[in-house]
Amino acid sequence: MSSSLAELTFERDVRPILKAACFHCHGEDDVREGNLDLRLVRLMRTGGESGPAVTTGEPERSLLWKRIASDEMPEGKKKLSADEKETIHEWLKQGAKTARPEPDDVEEARFTQEELDHWAFQSMGDPSIPIARGGRNPIDAFVRKRVYDAGLTTSAEADRRTLIRRVTFDLTGLPPTSHEVDAFVSDPSPNAYERLVDRLLGSPQFGVRWGRHWLDVAGYAETHGSPKRDTVREGAWRYRDYVIDSFNANKPIDLFLTEQLAGDELFSGPLDVNDPRQLELLSATGFLRMAPDGTQEEDTLETRNNAVADAMQVVSTGMLGLTVGCAQCHDHKYDPIGSDDYYRFRAIFDPAFPLEKWQKPQARLIDMTSADIQEAWDKIEREAKALEDDLNARRNARGADIQELKLADVPEADREATRLAVKTPNNERTERQKALLDMYPMVKPIGNIVGLLVEYDGPAYRAFQKEADEIAKLRDTKPILRKIMATTEPPGPVPVSHVFFRGNPESKKKAVEPGELTALQQSQSNVVSLPINDPSLPTTGRRLAYAQWLTNGEHPTVSRVFANRLWLHHFGRGLVASPNDFGIAGDRPSHPELLDWLARELVRRSWDQKQMHRLLVLSQTYRQVSHRRPEQEAIDPENALFARANLRRREAEGVRDALLSVTENLSHQLGGPSLPVTESKEGKAVLGVQKIRDGLRAGADGSKADGARRSAYVEVRRRLPLNVLATFDQPVMRPNCAVRRDTTVAMQALWFLNDEDSLAHATKLAELVMKNTDDPNQRLAELSSRLFGELPTDEERATYQSYLDEQMPLFTEDAEHRSWASLCQVLLASNRFLYID
Repeated sequence: MSSSLAELTFERDVRPILKAACFHCHGEDDVREGNLDLRLVRLMRTGGESGPAVTTGEPERSLLWKRIASDEMPEGKKKLSADEKETIHEWLKQGAKTARPEPDDVEEARFTQEELDHWAFQSMGDPSIPIARGGRNPIDAFVRKRVYDAGLTTSAEADRRTLIRRVTFDLTGLPPTSHEVDAFVSDPSPNAYERLVDRLLGSPQFGVRWGRHWLDVAGYAETHGSPKRDTVREGAWRYRDYVIDSFNANKPIDLFLTEQLAGDELFSGPLDVNDPRQLELLSATGFLRMAPDGTQEEDTLETRNNAVADAMQVVSTGMLGLTVGCAQCHDHKYDPIGSDDYYRFRAIFDPAFPLEKWQKPQARLIDMTSADIQEAWDKIEREAKALEDDLNARRNARGADIQELKLADVPEADREATRLAVKTPNNERTERQKALLDMYPMVKPIGNIVGLLVEYDGPAYRAFQKEADEIAKLRDTKPILRKIMATTEPPGPVPVSHVFFRGNPESKKKAVEPGELTALQQSQSNVVSLPINDPSLPTTGRRLAYAQWLTNGEHPTVSRVFANRLWLHHFGRGLVASPNDFGIAGDRPSHPELLDWLARELVRRSWDQKQMHRLLVLSQTYRQVSHRRPEQEAIDPENALFARANLRRREAEGVRDALLSVTENLSHQLGGPSLPVTESKEGKAVLGVQKIRDGLRAGADGSKADGARRSAYVEVRRRLPLNVLATFDQPVMRPNCAVRRDTTVAMQALWFLNDEDSLAHATKLAELVMKNTDDPNQRLAELSSRLFGELPTDEERATYQSYLDEQMPLFTEDAEHRSWASLCQVLLASNRFLYID
């Protein structure tokens, strides 16, 4: 902007720039490099060791400007932008004005009124519904008012084929079947769409779809995230099942949030392994354990502190919509959140994350296995162990026989010494014994029985290996033990929380008590008071009290944040485009009144999320076509006003699930352990477990992974995401995901062109469209209906047939089927299949 046209003030225009770039050296935490404090204009006028920093009305003579213009300040690689420099220059030129008289005590100016007045820190409004032409519900009234005020009009309603494809994907993550499309299109009922929506909301696949969205917020991963070794988290999948079950059961969102923060505080008395409610509540608290935790591999004060900081980041961004973690080392650079605020917030959770009494992740697991399950598990293990002991005894005996045969080939003078060398453990052998084994390599050491069998008795080796495989299958029949990755407070004295100087846990400053962020309490009638240690509970009660505060219906961000996420996933863009950051550095709401109305409506409807989904997808705004119009592109090219629908690509899971669905391979099974992911011999991440042969990795065994299950049930490894999901932008949790990337890169086209899974899907799809008819036109109609929900046009039919005709001569065997498979492969890779209109 040209700032010379506006009157600039320090508090509104300049202080935010200096706070973000300079306060950590000139004012914060009593740090005054050069004895210069930049937090108040009068302190700049006084200056530091080099004299006054500001010369009113003369920017070029101001020491502050000279340092900024020359990029001497701020120090480090990140310098002020041209716009920021222009703002400061113009402010100095205008006389370095302040918005109001500055306080005598600089600490009273820690946060400006402009910062505290930010929209997200204010109480939610309760706006009246605008009067607007047309529409189906209040959402349309809010949207149309903004659209009409901008001189635009809303778009026409999409046709039924487009609508069923859109709403089915949005609510279940799957494409509709050809039968479902035809039934909806031919339904003459005026409420056909409403009944379609109700059916989809009642589908168990609804929870899979919307549970996956929340798992992004929670940073769901099934490995610990250590930089040294990304080990698997036992029982993490139980949290995933809790989330999916909660969405399917339409659990009120206030209860859903409370259980995740404090499920362990919602029941009292001893642990009862037979109580399904306790199992559910403890599983819910896995939310607080989802962030990376490297202490399983390297347990130091630093890794402990990092694990807690990441967990706090998940809570604050996921539920508050604020980047509170930015205040861990210093006052937040943008928001009115001080470092003491951060540590008060963190103190709510410190009893469950005690740095001094830390437990590694594996030690925190809670065993809820019932006696009958444990007995069945032990019985199978005893049987397997007996078979294994017998197998080992016979295998070792056969190996010993071979050893003796090979020792007979050793000269008699060295035979006994070599026999002793063979039986001596490797780390205890003398140099003479090592020399003997090098001299007579046909004699394998005692620890290499498998090597003896492989080299000298292949049939015996294969027979023993077959027995070992059968024992492994027996072990696979053991019931699943109920080990839960939960959050609880260990017994003992309640830890005292402190501010850490510059985020260093070894440098404690003043003690703090648990509390909400100051900025979030300023506009509420009741300021929350959290317990230090609630005597009525076996825990401190901090997290439970905080959860109840967050869900009281008056908190300024919680219901806004959740309502915004619903809008984001239905409309492709949030009313606040930065869903994890409602702070000053985030985006302002495009429709503030609508956001507040939706947040209030969520509370008014008893936090019933399915009612909110219904409200959103029944709106005329949701049903619009996505066609771009020149007049709209000129005024609102990003469609922030929602005068049309947004074209959206399927997420990674949606791509894989759609491929399974249209080829009739998809399993709708819910719940249970995740499909394991491992590396193939080529290093590709595939479904299966790692085969071990002779102590070496031997590629993937896919027999133990039902590859037809939905992608939400695929194991989420931070460093080894399933190949197809990684290709289509499945997020890596660092520590969670606000908005998924939506890239278009060559690797995606290459996956469809070359990947064996892609070829298998295309081959299966060709079989399906060919099996009932020899008529090419009927086959093309079936193919188009499966993939796109509609019949091909005459032009499309001709294009498809021309492609088939070109392909047929290229194949010498099974030409017809392979030509159809090639066409299927092309159409599966098309934008028309991958994008939702």
